[in-house]
Amino acid sequence: NTLSCIPYFVPSAVNLAALPADISLNTFIREHAGLTGTKFMCQEGGCGVCVCTLSSLHTETGEPRTWAVNSCLTLLNTCLGLEVTTTEGLGNKRTGYHTIQQRLAKMNGTQCGYCSPGIVMNMYGLLKSKGGKVTMAEVENSFGGNICRCTGYRPILDAMKSFAVDSNIEIPVECADIEDLGTKQCPKTGQACSGSCKKQQPKGSQLYADGSRWSWPENLSELFGALEGAIKEQLPYMLVAGNTAHGVYRRSQAVKAFIDVSGLKELKSLSLAADNSSLILGGGLSLTETMELCRQFENTQGFKYLAQVWQHLDWIANVPVRNAGTLAGNLAIKHAHPEFPSDVFIVLEALDAQVIVQTAADKQQTMSLESFLGSSLEGKIIRGLELRAYPEDKFFFDSYKIMPRAQNAHAYVNAAFLLELEADSTVKSSRICFGGINPGFVHATAIEKFLQGKNPFENGLVEKAFGQLATLLQPDEILPDASPAYRRKLACGLFYKALLKAAGQRKHGLDSRFVTGGSLLQRPVSSGKQNFETFQEHYPVTKATEKHEGLIQCSGEATYANDLPTQHNQLWAAFVTAKKVGAKVTQVDAQPALSLPGVVAYLDAKDIPGPNYIGPKTRDDFFFPQDEQIFATGAIKFFGQPVGLIVATSNALANRAAELVKLSYEGAAAELLPSMKHVLDKLGSDARSNKRLEQKVKSSIDVLQLEESFDVSSSGQLDMGLQYHYYMEPQTTVVLPFEGGVQVYCATQWMDLTQDIIANVLNLRSNEVQVKTRRIGGGYGGKATRCNLAAAAAAVAALKLNRPIRFVQSLESMMTSLGKRWSFHSDYDFFAQKSGKISGINCRFFEDAGYLSNESPIGHTVLLSKNCYEFSDNYKLDGYLVYSDSPTNTPCRAPGSVEGIAMIENIIEHIAFETGVDPADVRFANMLPAHKMGEMMPRFLESTQYRKRKADTIAFNKENRWRKRGLGLCIMEYQIGYFGQYPATVAIYHSDGTVVVSHGGIEMGQGMNTKISQVVAHTLGIPMQQVRIEASDTINGANSMVTGGAVGSETLCFAVRKACETLNQRLEPVREEVKPQSWEQLINEAYNRKINLIASDQCKQGDMDPYSVCGLCLTEVEFDVLTGNYVVARVDILEDTGESLNPNVDIGQIEGAFIMGLGYWTSEQIVVDPLTGECLTNRTWTYKPPGAKDIPADLRIELLPKSPNKAGFMRSKATGEPAICLSVAVAFALQQALQSARDDAGVPKSWVTLNAPMTPELLVLHAGTEPSQFRLN
Repeated sequence: NTLSCIPYFVPSAVNLAALPADISLNTFIREHAGLTGTKFMCQEGGCGVCVCTLSSLHTETGEPRTWAVNSCLTLLNTCLGLEVTTTEGLGNKRTGYHTIQQRLAKMNGTQCGYCSPGIVMNMYGLLKSKGGKVTMAEVENSFGGNICRCTGYRPILDAMKSFAVDSNIEIPVECADIEDLGTKQCPKTGQACSGSCKKQQPKGSQLYADGSRWSWPENLSELFGALEGAIKEQLPYMLVAGNTAHGVYRRSQAVKAFIDVSGLKELKSLSLAADNSSLILGGGLSLTETMELCRQFENTQGFKYLAQVWQHLDWIANVPVRNAGTLAGNLAIKHAHPEFPSDVFIVLEALDAQVIVQTAADKQQTMSLESFLGSSLEGKIIRGLELRAYPEDKFFFDSYKIMPRAQNAHAYVNAAFLLELEADSTVKSSRICFGGINPGFVHATAIEKFLQGKNPFENGLVEKAFGQLATLLQPDEILPDASPAYRRKLACGLFYKALLKAAGQRKHGLDSRFVTGGSLLQRPVSSGKQNFETFQEHYPVTKATEKHEGLIQCSGEATYANDLPTQHNQLWAAFVTAKKVGAKVTQVDAQPALSLPGVVAYLDAKDIPGPNYIGPKTRDDFFFPQDEQIFATGAIKFFGQPVGLIVATSNALANRAAELVKLSYEGAAAELLPSMKHVLDKLGSDARSNKRLEQKVKSSIDVLQLEESFDVSSSGQLDMGLQYHYYMEPQTTVVLPFEGGVQVYCATQWMDLTQDIIANVLNLRSNEVQVKTRRIGGGYGGKATRCNLAAAAAAVAALKLNRPIRFVQSLESMMTSLGKRWSFHSDYDFFAQKSGKISGINCRFFEDAGYLSNESPIGHTVLLSKNCYEFSDNYKLDGYLVYSDSPTNTPCRAPGSVEGIAMIENIIEHIAFETGVDPADVRFANMLPAHKMGEMMPRFLESTQYRKRKADTIAFNKENRWRKRGLGLCIMEYQIGYFGQYPATVAIYHSDGTVVVSHGGIEMGQGMNTKISQVVAHTLGIPMQQVRIEASDTINGANSMVTGGAVGSETLCFAVRKACETLNQRLEPVREEVKPQSWEQLINEAYNRKINLIASDQCKQGDMDPYSVCGLCLTEVEFDVLTGNYVVARVDILEDTGESLNPNVDIGQIEGAFIMGLGYWTSEQIVVDPLTGECLTNRTWTYKPPGAKDIPADLRIELLPKSPNKAGFMRSKATGEPAICLSVAVAFALQQALQSARDDAGVPKSWVTLNAPMTPELLVLHAGTEPSQFRLN
């Protein structure tokens, strides 16, 4: 069989037999077609970097259609006869850019650029599928599957919403003319695509050398022929439609027969009974097609409930997954995995839908979902589903799904309720269904019986029903799921919500304070405002220009380490890891892995030519006091510690084989304490008795002596968990053996360290190891040192085998084996006057190092621990480092600083709570005299209408029992300092006067290259278009320090400006003498005079003075007391950025940092198994950074005007890190909202310990809600 799907520039005939039967479209596009614009990351449809579109004629209607899919889940063979479009096919530098690519780039929607092609393709798919007509709400709702860690989404959403029919977004002038969105070029002819290359040939089947087979049946008899054949030959088989189940439960490697059901018209059918009594949907309908049918029939008598079914389907996964996943596929997962919290199942079960099972080509049977789950599916298919009519005058239907974030997450609990009501509101029958309780629980049968014949809207009855329901619900306890206590409360809250809604609809005298409890939070389409000043006399510096490489990022032409073309003879690597903490590996049996065809070698510590050590060759006791091994040789320190490496001919094979290596162990840990919480809970917080604590900060005060009297005192705690960096580009290294040394293409923030480590490990000289990094797809500190585990391992394999090695760590591998942000705990006592003025603080804090103390952020915590407040000798602060049985933790965006600001601001909020003084006034009462914050804060409180909004919030909370608002304030003074040295080289080409720059910094989305090109253009007096920034490497960037601490951009701008000034000095005599008409003439003349047109220079510690950045944030939340979900309604940020070098870049940095912090404080929860130490939240299915609908509905950023920075570079300030410290304001806002709910519940007044993250679970469990409070009036 040949495949005639045509991505851009791929030979149209592909021999399928030469590829694995289950090769993904992503692997094919990238490694076989060589199109690297489509990116590679999670491999489970949860991140969106791999989105491309498919086009074909609809099997039922014959209409042409286009839809977006995740290429990592889509199997190549399901694309037979389809047209595949990747971002390269939309537009590029040579043929011109597509309007979507242009707008995303011009409207500041890219930073690191790794997610950009997926965002472009998702939008293209959306526009094509909707005939070019979409609303802003539809656009904003369609990006739940595209994660962006850099931008905070606001500019991306603005760029995409600018295509909406109701758009109010301002478009840059150069983007105003839209060509036909549908046009794309045919790679064969170069003309506009005509729509179809050739007539479809029957596809038949394909056999593979390993005994696999793939069938493409076109009717039911062919399908059952293929099924019977597989069963007869005892081949494990799989029916393939969208393959989206693989994103949840990995496909068994045993599957040998793949039967593609996507070509069957019968499974896409739809029929409405003549009397409108039932509707039959084909099992092969995708969830998106089902949603379209819900819209089509939601006004049909008896089927108005389909509007709610549409809503519930919209809560499932994300657009590309819904485009591919089918109704039958979803039910098949539920059939195979009873614990799967299927939303399709819960809705259909409440509606008493019937499943039509096809048992042979001409035989079918109809059964209930319960019978379906209990029967065997072998040799059968799910043909369709039958939905009944439920006239709305007699029936009430509602459904719910409560998730850790707004979209693309599975439910804590989902529920659906169908009540049949008589005219007098008594219940004739009911179906009350819950998911997420335990695998065997679906119906609350006792409540269904209890309600029969009764009026559910009577207060006494409601109380009785909920008393019973709370006893009936017994959720199971399985990590990383939320606690049984929360899920029980949540399920009760959802049924109460439905009753409130029904009572409201049926006019049953609802108490006005309860009305809002009957609906879920509604989030409006988001918007943003950005205020800044620029200085035309300095242009292009201070100008809000577009990103230097924005367009090539949006077209996928910008390359990253893994985009280096596939090398001849290349192998892929994967870690073999130990799973028993404290034990020693006594034997390794690699044979099961090595026996797989294509697995080449197993390597471990014995194969390392030099020391088994990743750290600088010259020991650095400050940053790296302890040695870290590449491959563990002694006792295993944490779950998932690498002990060796498998290399194989493909990535999928290497990862599969690595799991087959058998390890034998001896011994075990005396006590396993895999997190700081486990250490402190088990061993206490006294460093004298707890050997896992090391005191790193000793207060100069032995005993706190209070000089001033106090009126109020209290004590409290603050807990902040681990945070995974979630860079979109995985840890990636490609190592090529070269002339006795190695060339290394590595996603690193610190080339010099990577070079040093590899040279040491391989016993080579530094000049025999050359590292090259063009750009990285996000870092946030996570690629400063954590990249070196994979880099060193790949280098060992490359040298040993003398073959190119490509190591791209899987998401599970990174999240299990690599360190994260140091988690943090503090406990404190404070003494304050009734004005809020602090008389004294006694505070201890603890930070989780993991198993090594390297890269400690504790110094930063101390540096920021006083913020901008005045203390004499009345602040006793002691800090401890904690060792846990986990990977060594590492700096993560504003390391230590996030914790320091949160620690002191939390104490300020607690003082406000105990004294009853407004939090803003407590801050004023303690501020350093004549501090800049003293000017900024009154201005900020006035511009945000703080006092009025505070009063409005209090009034709203009085009038609403189940919906609460809160307003949280945070202020910060962030310290910026310089370190290390950063080299740069600027060269001018004589033939056309263009300029190229190479430097030792790393462009990772922070806009370093954009600012550098502005500075070069400004200093040399040429247009920015003349400047190109080349990849960073260890030749021109030799000895360069890590790019981090938010100062990379300004230090490199400084170095580049010095180099440009040197060039100007050399050119000055020529300029004076010749008075050239143009830059080109000047350069040509200089060249003729043999003037050196290359200059190198550096920026070093001491060249610029340190300074501080002040910022304020006000966050408003609205919180649903019954579910724990909340919406961030509005955020205002004022930050002092000096004279911004590029307001677009700096606002992007502020928004991105803030949203990353918002994720930390709201949804990003790391859960470890206390028995094994395994990280249980190690993939997109379980770890949830914010998505496009989790950002503030209204986000307003202002850069403080008229505030030039005397220190720093060109009066500017750093912006990459400070704003993440302001995100703690969301926790303060939630505390306020929560306290109002607690007051209403009659809970004694007390401060609730804040936690990062503030999950819905934490809020519901502290809200004081009991079923006895569930009343209607």
